[in-house]
Amino acid sequence: MNILNPITKNRNVVLEEKISISRVIREYRDQLHVNVRRFFRGHKEISIYRCLDTGYRFYYPFNLAGDSLFYQRLERFRWYYMDWKWEQEIAQKEISHTDVILEIGCARGGFLDKVKTSCRESIGLETNQKALTAARKRGLSAFNQTIEEYAKANKRQYDVVCSFQVLEHIPDVQGFILSSLAVLKKGGKMIISVPNNDSLVIRNNNIALNFPPHHMGLWNLNSLIKIQNFFDIRLDKILLEPLQPYHLGFAQRRFAMSSGKLIRLMPKSVTAGIIEAVREDIIGHTIMAVYIKK
Repeated sequence: MNILNPITKNRNVVLEEKISISRVIREYRDQLHVNVRRFFRGHKEISIYRCLDTGYRFYYPFNLAGDSLFYQRLERFRWYYMDWKWEQEIAQKEISHTDVILEIGCARGGFLDKVKTSCRESIGLETNQKALTAARKRGLSAFNQTIEEYAKANKRQYDVVCSFQVLEHIPDVQGFILSSLAVLKKGGKMIISVPNNDSLVIRNNNIALNFPPHHMGLWNLNSLIKIQNFFDIRLDKILLEPLQPYHLGFAQRRFAMSSGKLIRLMPKSVTAGIIEAVREDIIGHTIMAVYIKK
């Protein structure tokens, strides 16, 4: 089978793993009480391929990505659309008062609301209608469009284009990045944050939300660095998130699973204390990269 690389559109990929659909459905049911069976009709398994040019790992088939109703179901979890996170705090420092910014996947508008006094103008895109309505109630300018749709009529309009925890949901990475660059002025910044699949919080790939229909790609530091070789961009900086308090529970479970029997038998309060003591030295959930358009 000839699988096209989502970044380069060549066939320089290798099969790494096959995962049964029954496992994916079970993980969503057990961890989140969400039924995702409808996304996998006609399939018995999904595959993980690795791009040999960048190390980016992705799921196949490509048509498994979640829809608006799926994300509305996840929205019931208070932690799902957090208004302010580490990467947004860092990104705000990349914005000047003269900048016009576009956020792709603005959710309820937490970031746009926070930075609206830090820039000249801010616009958001969001395809989850419920989240979009919440953003508009804040008085924010936001549209129900994908970046591919929006880019057709908005070439070279923005100084900063940012997407926080969005790219990992996208099957067509090349189309997403090319469209993001199309709306960006020369010399402008493209800011991307994604989950770090090498982090303590995520690795071992047994979190339901790291499977389709939620995530379609598995990023790490190396893959974010190497994509600059395939687009008209230059990597300006890349940052690794320290473990955040809101991810301590995930980290505690991963720590216990990857440790010896003695650690697993310790009370949760003890392992939590161990992790908290060294939290700032532990690589956390997210990687954020800032690219400059050439």
